[in-house]
This record gives sequence, structure tokens and C-alpha cells, in this order.
Amino acid sequence: MLAKKLYLDSHLKELMEFPDNAFPFGIWQDDFNETVGQMLNYHWHETIEMNVLLKGTLDYRLDDQCFLLKEGDTMIVYSNSLHGAALSKKETTAEMLTIVFSPDLLTGGGAGTIYQKYFQSLSEKGFLGEKFEHSGKMGQEMYKRLIDLATVDEGAGYELRILSKLSSIWEKLFLYLLEKDKTPLNKRPEKYEKEIKAVMNYIQQNYMKRVTIQTICEHSKISRSECFRIFARFTQKKPMEYINDYRLSMAVGLMLNTKWTVERIAQECGFKDASYFGKLFKARFNQTPKSYRTKQRKEERSIG
Repeated sequence: MLAKKLYLDSHLKELMEFPDNAFPFGIWQDDFNETVGQMLNYHWHETIEMNVLLKGTLDYRLDDQCFLLKEGDTMIVYSNSLHGAALSKKETTAEMLTIVFSPDLLTGGGAGTIYQKYFQSLSEKGFLGEKFEHSGKMGQEMYKRLIDLATVDEGAGYELRILSKLSSIWEKLFLYLLEKDKTPLNKRPEKYEKEIKAVMNYIQQNYMKRVTIQTICEHSKISRSECFRIFARFTQKKPMEYINDYRLSMAVGLMLNTKWTVERIAQECGFKDASYFGKLFKARFNQTPKSYRTKQRKEERSIG
């Protein structure tokens, strides 16, 4: 199972690469911890994503909605839906199975009957996705089917087996949604979707510089009140709180993968000085940056 890296364009669209681009289906594992990072940044893609949380708990965001994913829960993310995830408070590690596929696999790439009835109809209703708790009957069924899909034998006939199981999963999901009064609960919010993409892209491209509420508003062409409203709605945080959390996640990677001083890392990640960086870091990780780096390197040597 491959580790998945995000490559985004200026609109937060993931530039998706499959093991075989002629067969747009892939299985990855997303790890969340202090070593590789605690956050899966906001992004979207034209493909459909299906997740199974294998370990830990995650705060999973789907456009302006937030879900708590526990071990065994599954999440379906529909095409073009803005989504991201982060470790829940007090969690140190989580593992998530991610299965991504293009609807073209099941529709043949055209706008025929299958596309119109089982995909376009969901798009027209503004469907974002659906969470299934493992404690529920449907949740247990989705968990079982997705784990089964992820462990298909890769010998002769692999692609045909994937298509068969994928078709069965999508049928099960579609009939569930149809039974659910024909109107999925998680509908795409029209307001602020364009703005949050612009805001997040600006932060990801400029976190190492001086970012203020004013610069965010000017770049995204929104008012100050709209800025706070958007952050509250999509992240449940104030703008600068979110930005500093993002900077800290970037700093952790630099501390583990470079020999840069704490002072340089603070500067490279946009903190005004090493003292302020250290204060925020200790509040987040309950230890100083230097102590954190020393501890991680000792653990790496003991493993090696």
C-alpha cells in the first residue's frame, strides 16, 4: 500500500496520479503523526474518494462540515468536494485507508445511462459525501466492503475484480441514499466555497511570509467580517489560529528532515521570532522545539 502525497494547483485541486493512469483506481494509506504531519490540507479532485479510519480519531472536514471519525468509521467524498483532515485533540497518531477512483471506470467515460442515473443525479442534488459509523449496520457493511476492495489479489484478472467490487459498493451506496428520502443530508454549500479555496491557497503559498487578516482579505477579495465568518464555518478557528497551526505543521517537517536551527525554521515558517515560535510549539506539543527534535532523533536511532 502506497503513501499518498498531495500535489495541488493554485485552486487547491489535487493533481492526481494513479499507479496506472489508464486504469484510474488507487489505494493509499494516510498516516497522521508528529513525524509525517498531523494534517491533511484542504483540497479537492474530480475523482471519488472512499476512506476507512484504521486507527485513532480524526477531525474530518467536508466543505463547511466537520465530522469526528473514529476507528472503523468510513467516509465517502464525492467529486469536487473540498475536504481535509487533522488529528483530533490529544491524539498522537492515526491511520486512514484511502481509495480513489474515477467515475469513468464505471460509466465508460461517457454521459450514458449509468453516468446520468448514478452519478449526475447526485451532482445535481449537490451531494458532498457521507459518513458511516462503524457501530451502524451500513457502517459495518461499508467497512467490510472497502477493506475487501483494498485487499484484492493483484494477479490475473485484478482489474475485473476491482470493477466488480467497486460497482457493488456504488450500488449499495446509491440505494442507501435513495432510501434516505432521495435527498442526501450533506449538500454542497454554494456560499463561500470559492472564497475558502482562495483563502487556503493563499495561506499554503504564503505562510512563510507575513500574513495578516488584511492581506488575506485583499488577496481573496472579501471583507474582514467575511474572513472571520469563513474561518469559523470551515475550520472552527480564528484566522491567525489556523495559520499558526499550519505553520507549526510545516515546522515539524523541517525539524525532522533538515539540520536547520530552530531560529531558521521559525523564520522559514513565517513566525516573527524563535521565542514566539517556541511558545506556540510548546503549547501545541507540550515540549520545546529542541526537546522534540532530540526525542524524535533518539527514537529513530533506537528503531534503526
